[in-house]
Amino acid sequence: MSLLDTGRDLRRLNELTGILLKYGFADMIRRLGLAGSVEQASKLFRQSVDRDMLNMQPGERLRHALEEMGPTFVKLGQIFATRVDLFPMEWIEEFEKLQDNARAIPFDKLQPKIEKSLGKPMDKVFASVDPKPIGVASIGQVHRAVTRSGEQVVLKVQKPGIRARIESDLRLLDQVAKLAADNSAELRRYRPVELVREFDRSLTRELDFTSESRNADRIRENMKAVKWLVVPKVYWEYTSAALSVQQFIDGIPARQTERIEDQGLDRKLIARRGASLAWKMVLEDGFFHADPHPGNFLILPGNRIAMLDYGMVGKLTRARQEQMVQIMKSVVMQEPEGCASVLASWSDGVPVKHEQMTADIEDIITRYYGIPLAELDATALLMDITALLRNHDLVLPSDIALLVKTIITLEGFGRVLDPTFDVMSEAEPLIKRMVRIRYSPGRLARSLGMRALGVVDRIYAPPPAVGGPRGGAGNGIDPRHLERLVARLERSQYRLVQTWLTVAGILCGSLLLAGRVAPTIWDISVFGLLILLSSGTWSIWMMLVARRHLREWE
Repeated sequence: MSLLDTGRDLRRLNELTGILLKYGFADMIRRLGLAGSVEQASKLFRQSVDRDMLNMQPGERLRHALEEMGPTFVKLGQIFATRVDLFPMEWIEEFEKLQDNARAIPFDKLQPKIEKSLGKPMDKVFASVDPKPIGVASIGQVHRAVTRSGEQVVLKVQKPGIRARIESDLRLLDQVAKLAADNSAELRRYRPVELVREFDRSLTRELDFTSESRNADRIRENMKAVKWLVVPKVYWEYTSAALSVQQFIDGIPARQTERIEDQGLDRKLIARRGASLAWKMVLEDGFFHADPHPGNFLILPGNRIAMLDYGMVGKLTRARQEQMVQIMKSVVMQEPEGCASVLASWSDGVPVKHEQMTADIEDIITRYYGIPLAELDATALLMDITALLRNHDLVLPSDIALLVKTIITLEGFGRVLDPTFDVMSEAEPLIKRMVRIRYSPGRLARSLGMRALGVVDRIYAPPPAVGGPRGGAGNGIDPRHLERLVARLERSQYRLVQTWLTVAGILCGSLLLAGRVAPTIWDISVFGLLILLSSGTWSIWMMLVARRHLREWE
């Protein structure tokens, strides 16, 4: 659909353009390729930029612009805050300030939405609902309530009309991203189309509150062995796409360090527990809370932790987890080639100057020479690596970018509680265990077995159809050679079994001879001698057969 297909989208486009102009981003409009479209509609206006705006840094001006643009762009800014590989830290810090700055909506405007989601009058389910919100976000609003059975809960209600507004904005963003990719080589390196698509997926999930509730249930199940962690219970009988009902937890916000100390709680222990919790989710479960800032944690008696808000989660495949371990191992073991190979695999087809990248990584690793894993500054290392990627015009995969931002945020959370906090100290045992598992004989045997099965699958795969895209040439295995290949594989397996039996016979015969096992002749074990001689003869015959086959292949 064209950017100017609908009058409503055109009006919204001009509204957004006016906000960008207000905050001094006329040049951005031109680079995005929007100026022509808006000028043709006679909507682009000229105005002087407020002097106070010009005194702000670009990141701060962009933050104010995103706030004025509305909920969709606040959420976009929050996604930007996770992309430390794309934006410098001063911009990231501004994007992080976009958390929870939305205006509250009067409760009487929310009540119809609640009752529609429940399918019944609100007073049939809740004995009371506090009209004053305890939390306001760009998409939803949170209120305390008490059920008819007396349970303390919180209601997270989607704001009226927010879905239609966001869907309209997403349509515009998709078109703008395509224009930016077509019209600006500088903006193209940020991969605007892929970034907007990632944002679209994330925001669409966030608009469905059942998705957040499922995330909470999954993390609760993964962490059920951790007795000091509390994950709010979800009341599924009342929860829907537009309404989430969860257990109310009364605790001390993690930011209020003085209150924590006044209650006699151990801030250092809590910080360590928070780190171990995050690393377990990342390195063991592959499913983690991706927004671990202090506002999402409550501290409970007994140094327990309650974790809130599961709208933003990250997922890591086993391969991704191993790649992260490989990077850490490469730094500690001074192996730049190993780290370079992992980063190059993230290039998504972009040409990589491998030798230059390896040299740059070696420079980074030199800064951490001799530092034990537990003392490694993970945040500094990750920032160095993301800076290197920017220098090579590479972009992190979205899951890794989210992980990097999570680790940086986690370290900030830990240092709120304990200024001496080190995020890697809790990761060390898990990383060492993953390295042991990765290089264990059992894991190696399974890996070789899977690769062998893959080879066999290719051999037995049906031949390509004649007249296919490549004419059947060079595409798979020629059917005429299939039986010959299978026969060779079977013979190889047979020879392998023979080899192991021969080795076993030689060992067995040697042991019988050494132990002088009866019956004996001249103090020599008869069975041992026979087994040793027959095994030796068989091994010589196998060597002659192998030599003959080698001559045939030559």
